[in-house]
Amino acid sequence: MRRSLAAAAFVATSLVLASCAMPADDPNWNPEAAADAVFEEDAAAEEAAGGEALAAADAALAPPTSIGVDAPLTAAPAAGALIVSVLDGSESDALMSASMAEAAETIGWTYQEVAGVDPADTLSTAPGAFEEALALKPAGIRISGAYVDAITDGLAAAEAAGVPVICTGCSGAPAGAIKDTSLDGDAQNIEWAKLLAAYVYANKGAEEDAAVEMFTLPVPALNTFGIEFIGQLATLCRECSVLEQPIDPVALADVPLFVSDTMSISLGRWALLQSGNVSAGVSDALSTALLFEPTVIVGRGASAADIAALQATPPVDMPAVDAEKVEAAAAAEDAGPAADAAAAEDIAAAESTADAPGTPEQAAALQAWTALPVPVLGWRVIDQFARVLGGEALAEGPLPSQLLTVANAGEAVLDESGNYIGIADYKEQFAALWGAQ
Repeated sequence: MRRSLAAAAFVATSLVLASCAMPADDPNWNPEAAADAVFEEDAAAEEAAGGEALAAADAALAPPTSIGVDAPLTAAPAAGALIVSVLDGSESDALMSASMAEAAETIGWTYQEVAGVDPADTLSTAPGAFEEALALKPAGIRISGAYVDAITDGLAAAEAAGVPVICTGCSGAPAGAIKDTSLDGDAQNIEWAKLLAAYVYANKGAEEDAAVEMFTLPVPALNTFGIEFIGQLATLCRECSVLEQPIDPVALADVPLFVSDTMSISLGRWALLQSGNVSAGVSDALSTALLFEPTVIVGRGASAADIAALQATPPVDMPAVDAEKVEAAAAAEDAGPAADAAAAEDIAAAESTADAPGTPEQAAALQAWTALPVPVLGWRVIDQFARVLGGEALAEGPLPSQLLTVANAGEAVLDESGNYIGIADYKEQFAALWGAQ
């Protein structure tokens, strides 16, 4: 079986390293055998990593079973606390705000939002919005990682005033006024990145070196997601590639055109959106774009519209790979000009079929999203504040989530507006943990 250029380059590098490590006085040293051993060990490790990744992705297709919190509060929270959330202008933030208001009422608190952050100019607008929130003298403030770097002075003031802050979409460990960064934080985004990398790896053509255009947003946790996706895909498929395409926060309305223009000159067929907040109109724009290959959309944090699109897409049979013909073709190529021409033609046909991007319908049937349960996230924020204010251990379990595809989106647990929640009775579960039933 022929090896890729990247694999051949690896073998050559192994030979060099092996020769460098060769014992000078060992007459039995065989650099080629040593290189083969290194290659075999590396191939075995890659195969094991691929198997683990595919198993994890397969398991993630199943619905979640937990809200990520199982420890009840040791004492009922004191009534009357004011919790404030500073909104970043995104669709998901607005949805989370409504959820936080409902959760706060359930636990016996008051909730207020401050909607002053302009996503196109967080440096100028976020400090004032946070200052407004702090002036309300709340028991706690929820912020977004989308603008955390713009409110350094405000966070210092909050710490001095003893006002705890919870950041969703932040990366790194909590520090200063910020008491928690686990919700939609690094650990969760690393897992989502691994799932999507495994999905791309599992669904690329047999001979396809998948090229992914990743459309990024300037949010700390999303940077973690991007780094992990790139690294994981490289581990699973060393010939695959990821090209980051930063979305301009000033031109969020132009995202569909940006994506379609990018994919029209891309040699790859995978478009990865880091957030369902920017997915509106993308599919329509791609449907009219001139593309080298039909684009497969994958993404993190499916919106209600993204889930509806998955549910409305009919499954399509994908081209099968004839493994015997592929193996025969490889042997024919290795055998040289005298190889059976008919066998070589058969294998080329098998490979081209396996690698073909297929039709737009097939590309649509391959779309996939990781689910971010924004309504549950709002309740998790209130639960976390209850633990912070009560001096209890924080709950850092993962949010209920799963990998959504055309095949399983129809069974996903959604709220009345079509937003992913994963756990149908999550509100009742939180109320029980709070002693609020």
